[in-house]
Amino acid sequence: MASNLQKFYLYFSMGIVFCPLILALIKVRSYSKELKLITLYLLSIAVIGIYSAYLWKNLQNNLPVLHIYTMIEFTTIMLFYQYIFKDYIAKSRFWILIAVFLIFCLLNATYIQKWTIFNTYPRTLESIIVIGSSLYYYYKITKQSLYIQIEKSPVFWINTAFFIYFSGSFLLFTVSNYILPYSFEFNMMVWQFHAFLSIIKDILIFIGLWQYRKA
Repeated sequence: MASNLQKFYLYFSMGIVFCPLILALIKVRSYSKELKLITLYLLSIAVIGIYSAYLWKNLQNNLPVLHIYTMIEFTTIMLFYQYIFKDYIAKSRFWILIAVFLIFCLLNATYIQKWTIFNTYPRTLESIIVIGSSLYYYYKITKQSLYIQIEKSPVFWINTAFFIYFSGSFLLFTVSNYILPYSFEFNMMVWQFHAFLSIIKDILIFIGLWQYRKA
């Protein structure tokens, strides 16, 4: 069983999302569309995280929740990038990408990696797409002719949060189904690393939203 310290760490990684979420809810009415989508993203994390933690605490399989969460997460993040890249990429391409991904998730959960199994294939594909989107954002800001203070840009911090989180999680999502069944201790080490990445992500999103609050 997980130690009390390990449980606290995992619960903390789930609970820290409320820091950027509360900040977002305070200013959500004045937000641009992309930041409103980030607010929706944070809200979905919080709600699903609470339910997932409840199932885990009661020794119930919470992996079906992860399948649903993956679809919600991908949709909100892609809509976020849709607004970021509105001058460069047609909106219809994002909607097609979202539709294809959701269909893939449902087919995977029905026929390949059942609802009670960790959905490594969709999580890996999601990581690749989000990493590519975040790198494209970095590429576009390096091509801007006007000088901007990117450290004061909410989008820069949020994009960096996604880049770090999905880059660090890529290997975990890729190999988790093959290594996790063999050792509970290694299982906990892997998920503690994932929890650490989640904490970093939420802190960076908080910093980004705080920059907007200062503006």
